Amino acid sequence: MSHERFTPSREVYHRIRWDPRLDAREFVIGYDAHSGEMEEVPFAAFVPDGEIPWHRVWYFRRGPERVWDRKSRTDVLAELAAGPATSSASAPPPAEAAPAFTPIPAYRYDAHAEAWCEDVPPDTVDTEALPSPEALTVATFNVLFDLYDAELIDTRRRIPAALSLLRSVDADLIALQEVTEPFLRVLLATPWIREHYFLSDGPVSATVKPYGQLLLSRFPFASLRQCVFTRDKRVIAGELRLKGGPLWVATPHLTSNRTASPDSARAAQLRTIVDWANALGPEAPDVVLAGDFNLGEDTSAAQAFAQEGFVDVWPLLRPEEPGFTFDPERNALATAMTVTGRRQRLDRVLVRSRSGRLTPRTVSLFGETPLPPPEAPAGGPLFTSDHFGVRCVLRLDEPRVPPPPPALSRALSAAPVHESAVVLIPPEGQWGPLQALRAQHDRNYQRWMPHVTLLYPFIPEEHFLEAEALIEEALRSVTPFQVTLTGFDFFEHRASVTAWLQPEDQPHGALKSLQAALEAALPHCDEQGRKSERGFTPHLSVGQLPRSAPADIRQTLSTWEQDWRPLSFEVREVCLISRRGNGPFAVRRRVALGGARHPTAQPHTTLHEVLSARGELDSGEASQAHAQAVKHLEAVCARLGVALYPYGSFRMGMSRPGSDVDAVAIGPARLSREDFAQALLQALSQETGSEGARFIADAALPLVKLSLDGVPFDVSYASRPEDAAPCPPSELLVRYGERLDPEGFRSLTGWADTEALLGCAGPEGPERERFRTVLRAVKAWAKARGVYSHALGYLGGFSWAVLVAWACLRAPRESSRSEEQLLAYFFEMFAAWPWPLPVTLTPGTARYTPEGKRDLMPVVAPALPPRNTARNVSRSTLRVLRDEFARASEVLRRARSEGTAEAWEALFAPVDVSRQMPARVVVSIEAESPEDRQVAAGWVLGHLTALVYRLEGDRRLFLRPFPPAQPEGPFLVGLAVQGQEGEEALSLHPGSALRQTLDAFRESFHAWSHRPPGASLSLRLAVD
Repeated sequence: MSHERFTPSREVYHRIRWDPRLDAREFVIGYDAHSGEMEEVPFAAFVPDGEIPWHRVWYFRRGPERVWDRKSRTDVLAELAAGPATSSASAPPPAEAAPAFTPIPAYRYDAHAEAWCEDVPPDTVDTEALPSPEALTVATFNVLFDLYDAELIDTRRRIPAALSLLRSVDADLIALQEVTEPFLRVLLATPWIREHYFLSDGPVSATVKPYGQLLLSRFPFASLRQCVFTRDKRVIAGELRLKGGPLWVATPHLTSNRTASPDSARAAQLRTIVDWANALGPEAPDVVLAGDFNLGEDTSAAQAFAQEGFVDVWPLLRPEEPGFTFDPERNALATAMTVTGRRQRLDRVLVRSRSGRLTPRTVSLFGETPLPPPEAPAGGPLFTSDHFGVRCVLRLDEPRVPPPPPALSRALSAAPVHESAVVLIPPEGQWGPLQALRAQHDRNYQRWMPHVTLLYPFIPEEHFLEAEALIEEALRSVTPFQVTLTGFDFFEHRASVTAWLQPEDQPHGALKSLQAALEAALPHCDEQGRKSERGFTPHLSVGQLPRSAPADIRQTLSTWEQDWRPLSFEVREVCLISRRGNGPFAVRRRVALGGARHPTAQPHTTLHEVLSARGELDSGEASQAHAQAVKHLEAVCARLGVALYPYGSFRMGMSRPGSDVDAVAIGPARLSREDFAQALLQALSQETGSEGARFIADAALPLVKLSLDGVPFDVSYASRPEDAAPCPPSELLVRYGERLDPEGFRSLTGWADTEALLGCAGPEGPERERFRTVLRAVKAWAKARGVYSHALGYLGGFSWAVLVAWACLRAPRESSRSEEQLLAYFFEMFAAWPWPLPVTLTPGTARYTPEGKRDLMPVVAPALPPRNTARNVSRSTLRVLRDEFARASEVLRRARSEGTAEAWEALFAPVDVSRQMPARVVVSIEAESPEDRQVAAGWVLGHLTALVYRLEGDRRLFLRPFPPAQPEGPFLVGLAVQGQEGEEALSLHPGSALRQTLDAFRESFHAWSHRPPGASLSLRLAVD
């Protein structure tokens, strides 16, 4: 046994990560922190080949059990992955087989036998005796398994709380996820469960090892099936025989973003579910899906469900409410479990009723209230689960006539979706008072333009061309009319109120006639006409108010009316709008009243003028000066036997006054990096026009910083292997890349990345120049808004170039006819980008997989090997970037509409630091000379992200680092608090988390071995 190979920690890590039978989020990694004791990190947060080397990984833990331990030489991972022998009901199919739905038994409690028994459905059924409920209540709830961070979630208290909560929900059908064997045992022993429900699992716990899903039904199951995706990701589906036809209810739990390639895994699982639903038989029975879908809003997977005819009940009934079921801002358990900190609507109820008998009536959340004291073991209130549950009531009617067959028209047969609509939009020139009101009161201000809804939900955007033809025909006899937005009214919802402006039409009834004509053209998009007994109610929503007495609401609206002046305009067109991803709704097509086509308005062409006025365009002088300086330095390097290869902004033709030139010098093996640096410094000392040259040996990438002929340079170095003849960088990488030292390899990949990016930006000519113009605008915006800095946790110049190149490659033709359209597309796309989905440019980098907390915003370099160029982005700086993208998208929309220099300048307005962040950590440097201050400032800038990460350890804090006004500082990190107890996070009393973090940062500066003599660092908290 002593000669058997012990599996190394690297191999164990990748086995856990890639083995579909293992759930990575169940595992914790223990490592030697050089503090005399072991520390632990969640598996998902560990960065392979990162700051913790493999030899310091000492164990992997799953729950209380160490499944791999270096000291004791324990390795039970193989047995764990194999799992215990199970019945055929729970065994997954062979790895090479496609997932299939297989039968499993149902269970009922036999009071005479005092035991749970398999429930065998009768061979024949009296159709008259079938249940015929008028409504069905469906509930779905992820109860949070306790195999991970068990000590933090107090399952002993949560299980009875969950059962009490489910009883109060009073659902006919209950779908549970993350059910464990202990949870199931308690469930089976609960009297009201025994009395009222049939279950999809029983005492054998076949589908919940180590955790899984469970279906409970007040009606007997005619059949039950499951499809196993991985050890604990599956779908369980039950068939109910009701009067009017069968109903299938399925509970999925799809792959989460914690696993590798989650999007592709979910896409395959979705396809399996949809194929199963479509293959249920010629009668096309109704289907309800209720579970944890692990989908973000507006993902392609969510769209695919809609395209297959499934209706997502929450946005259908409560389109103006987010419905977050996983909410780290409200739920302390979600805060403890989250990796991204994002609020998400993961749990959903989807309905497809081809018979027309199922109509969603209400939908709500449950489990939103914390349990009574005591608090959770980790502090703060304890919730029943990290998810909130969803409760939906479906009305059952008699089956209706099915919709027309697809052959009639795809526009007539496509299922309506909530990502498109037909609306009436006031002229943009009159938006001012509307947007001022909406900005204060409407949480959907950025998602929707001001509008009067005519058809919503509407057919998917892919069918707009056919819909346009139908609408154009329907509106041939509808003539333009006048609308005046006068007084205010409101709609009441369960927990809120929607305030809206009343559109008075002239002639009276014109708006309702317009909507009726549209509905007649597309009769299956009739929701607006049947929302209330009064039929279609024209309105323009301006905000939401808390639910209160009607008299109080009218009092509030009357105060609004005092400042409102009626706004009139002529209705000459309707607009087909849609939103893509998480972006705002945008007009895709316009249909004029009277049948005439609406001419496409051309945007103002002012971007080039604005950039020129700001001095962002290359006048030619800067390029010439940079080119001459590069030739000068090439000659100096040539005398040393070294070849110089510039890359970055200079190579991309983006030189401007003050910008530096990045370059890599390639020399022979006999010339070490230190020898090259000293030789270059010596040679430069003899050159006219040279100043400030110094070698920064302890930088992440050692380099020589210098200024030559007024142009700053950053020069790194790579030496060829012994037997390598002089050759271009591309050949050196291909032939000798594995023999280069890490610093040399990284220097050369900088050059290779630039060349690959230029290939993506198109050949020299109009395409390349459009790329440069948009990139100049993006860089100018990023610098003005303080988000142009890799060192501060935002994006550096190359990362911004990758994003712009992606926009140039991916923009559809209608979004790239001009530089202004391309810039708008850039901001619209990245305001809605579902990070951490990587942005990649080349096929070789397309399979990049985010790993850990350093991959929150993967902007992948185009050359191999794939690398994230934005690894400094943190939880807070990602939020800053998202907010800035959204702001820029809205400001740019207004700028393109107004077309004035003033409107464009708003895009580049600097951040008001004191207004944005009234509380700030101020980092100041004292040194004996300007040179020493410059060196010390370099240390601070290089370590500021570490300070941000430490501060972010307090989840109550949100941070915004600001670029310093001067290179030597002071450096500012804005602080904002989150949650009711957030103010305590700003305390500097002895022992507070903030004080400890600032003291540790100061001490690390003073312990710096290269700290200039006499240099000191001070940190203080400034609060306005």
